[in-house]
Amino acid sequence: MRSQRFLFVAILACFLVIIKSTPISDISDSDESTSANEKPQKNPDVDLGIFSMYADDSLEDSFREMYGQDHNWDVLIFTQQWPVTTCYHWREENPDQECSLPQKKEFWTIHGIWPTKLHQMGPNFCNNSADFSPDKLNPIEDRLETFWPDLKGEDSTEWLWKHEWQKHGTCAMLLEELDTELKYFEQGLTWREKYIMSGILDASDIHPDSNNTVAAINNAIVKALGKNPSIHCLYDGKRGISYLAEIRLCFSKSLELIDCDGVKQGD
Repeated sequence: MRSQRFLFVAILACFLVIIKSTPISDISDSDESTSANEKPQKNPDVDLGIFSMYADDSLEDSFREMYGQDHNWDVLIFTQQWPVTTCYHWREENPDQECSLPQKKEFWTIHGIWPTKLHQMGPNFCNNSADFSPDKLNPIEDRLETFWPDLKGEDSTEWLWKHEWQKHGTCAMLLEELDTELKYFEQGLTWREKYIMSGILDASDIHPDSNNTVAAINNAIVKALGKNPSIHCLYDGKRGISYLAEIRLCFSKSLELIDCDGVKQGD
C-alpha cells in the first residue's frame, strides 16, 4: 500500500461548491503539458446561464420509445478526480480502507462521463438490457487500468467499469458516438489525453501542498480552456479545511467543450 501526503487544498471560497459525497476520478500527468490560451477569465461565483444542446430528435424519440421513458439529457460531464483526496476521504470513514494510488505524483484519474440534465443529476441506468461485456474493452484495457482505475485496489477493475457503463454509459448511448462500451470508455481516454489537468494547473503555478482558492483554480482552467468548469471539494470538519476532490468539464451533445453553468453538483 502506498501512502502519499500531498493534497490539493482549497482554503477559501470552497463553501461555494462543497458537496459531502463519495469521491470521484480524474487524470493528469506532471510530465505532460497543456497550453494556456489567454482568454477573459470568468467569475466562478456567477451562474452565466444555459447553453444550447444539439441532437437528432428522431434518435431521441426512438431511444425513448425503445426504453419506455424519457432518458434525454442536456450535457455530458467529464469528471477527473484527485486520487489522494479520494483516498483520504475513504480512510476518514474507514481507517482500514486500502487505496491503490498512482505511482506518479500529480496524476489524476477518470471518474466517469455522466450524461445529465441541467439543474439536476441524471438520468441513470437508462437501458437494463445493455449488458456489460469486459471483453469488448480488451483493445483499451491497459490504458483504462492506468487512467480509469479502481482506487480501492480490488482484484479486478471490471466492477468499476461495469458500474460506470450501466449507470451512465447506457444513457450516453443516445449519441451514436457513444453507443457502445468501447466508444464510451475510449472517449474518456481521449478527453483525458486532451485535457491534462496537472498541466493546466501547473501553468498557473497550482500544485499539491500549496494553498489555493477555488477562484484561483477556476481561473486557471478558464485561462487554459476558455470555459467554466465545475469544481468539487470535500470538507474536513475536524481540520476546517476543504480539499479539492474533482474537476469536471462539460460537453454538448456534439462533444464540444462548453461552460458547466447550470450543472448541479453531485455524482
